[in-house]
Amino acid sequence: MSSSEQPARADARVSTGVPGLDSVLGGGLVPSGVYIVVGEPGAGKTLLANQLCYHQARGGARCLYVTLLAESHSRMLANMRDMAFFDPALLPEGVYYVSGFRTLEEQGLPGLLELLRREVRTHNASILVLDGLVQAQEAAGSNRDFKKFIHELQVAAGLARFTSLMLTSDGPTVHPEYTMVDGILELRERTAGVRSWRELQIRKFRGSPTLAGVHNFRVTSAGLEVFPRLEARVRRSPPPDPGAHRIHFGIHSLDALFPEGLAAGSTTLVLGPPGVGKTMMGSSLLAEGLRQGEPCLYMGFYEPPNRLLNKVASAGIDLKGAVADGRLNLIWQPPAECILDVLADQLLEDVRRRKVKRVFVDGLSAMSQSTPESSRMASFFAALTQELRCEGTTTLFGLETPRLFGSVLDVPLETGPSAVAENLFFLRHVELEGRLRRLLSIFKLRDTDYDPTLREFVISRQGIEVLPPFSVNVDTLLTGLARHPGGGHS
Repeated sequence: MSSSEQPARADARVSTGVPGLDSVLGGGLVPSGVYIVVGEPGAGKTLLANQLCYHQARGGARCLYVTLLAESHSRMLANMRDMAFFDPALLPEGVYYVSGFRTLEEQGLPGLLELLRREVRTHNASILVLDGLVQAQEAAGSNRDFKKFIHELQVAAGLARFTSLMLTSDGPTVHPEYTMVDGILELRERTAGVRSWRELQIRKFRGSPTLAGVHNFRVTSAGLEVFPRLEARVRRSPPPDPGAHRIHFGIHSLDALFPEGLAAGSTTLVLGPPGVGKTMMGSSLLAEGLRQGEPCLYMGFYEPPNRLLNKVASAGIDLKGAVADGRLNLIWQPPAECILDVLADQLLEDVRRRKVKRVFVDGLSAMSQSTPESSRMASFFAALTQELRCEGTTTLFGLETPRLFGSVLDVPLETGPSAVAENLFFLRHVELEGRLRRLLSIFKLRDTDYDPTLREFVISRQGIEVLPPFSVNVDTLLTGLARHPGGGHS
């Protein structure tokens, strides 16, 4: 049995140094493996390979980077000089650059293979990058010669104990010989309208399971950063039993509608059009948690932190002190071109780090509208709420509905967030007797009794108050256009 046919060893994985990528790979690259990184020009292949090399060199490894008709080494280094991972002190001992194009031209694949073996031995390299595999493929006399080159590189990697990355711009499904390698990582850029985003997918990986599906990544001054898809890594175990612990809003007239309170660790959805009071209701939930000594988190999309704090203060909800002393964290994200998994990472990282017990996400609709993959929202929301429940966190989401008035309620009761949330509140404006009022109704509360009557929801400088059921005899309150029975519009 040849070295390339040996089963993968149980050595420690080779960390890529790319945040999130090791998680997608199940721990990193398998030592002595041969991998292809494929993607169109500009997809990020060269950056990924260099980031891996400098990360490994920083830990004491030696890396060999061989180019074939790629950009010059001086230009490559100049393009990386502002990257956080780049360290010129690691040159040339830690990372050594070699051009193999002339050898390939003059001696073909056998000469290139000998160059790779010789340079690996000379520099005692544990990482080999071959940038420009498509050039080697074009230089091959036949598909058989190219397969032989890959096979012999695998044998060399097994004998000399180095891990190899080969970068190419050809697609992974074009060449059957690519199936010989230990793994194929595909980078791509997608465009919809005027917007573009980057994706990574593991097409093949020997040695362990990987996170399935497509994962977003971005390129910043720190290099590549991968955001594993939340649905692929969500915990499948049931969340902990909250026991008898219950959650209240701290508003007597509101809490009186469901005296037992909400179940701790549950998910609540508050639906309503703009200006109806969703932010005030969610902020009240946080304010009560702070009074109970619980760390809290607010994630919003519409109002910057200062404006939010002033707004809720005008209704008697003072959150400024809790923000100042760190008991309440505010995460604000303008609703433009968000990456869902970035938002999930920000939220869940803070929940885990500070052991947050109450979260208010003010703008679930902004999440949906700002991503090009709106069809993903149902599964994403289910995964996010599952993670929050597993952390024992009680969460309230505000979901904006598009209509101020009308007979259509715009409540997605069959699928999506409304089906996943245990508790569902509905806020709406209603025009009654020449006056615009706010209406509150409870659609469902799981595992507790509640008052189903329609109530007026009042916001004033004294705070929030839920009034008794409407005393006037009117129909169609939920449409926002109330009428007296048998009469015209009131």
